[in-house]
Amino acid sequence: MNTKIRSRTAFPRILEETLFKAYQEGKRSVDFLLLFPVTEQERDQIILKAHSVVLDAKWRFGTVLFTAYIRH
Repeated sequence: MNTKIRSRTAFPRILEETLFKAYQEGKRSVDFLLLFPVTEQERDQIILKAHSVVLDAKWRFGTVLFTAYIRH
């Protein structure tokens, strides 16, 4: 499951909704691509704050790509 997030303000809501939906569907992981500019300071905040399910995160080209793994 791949999810693109285009808005900084929508990020927390979309993250939570997508993880809940993936859990209900029995998915093992969800890939997220943030399509808004992210500074290095924000990157660390987003990665650390993006819930404890994020195990793989990369900061590339001024944005963040991360994978959330879901335990069943």
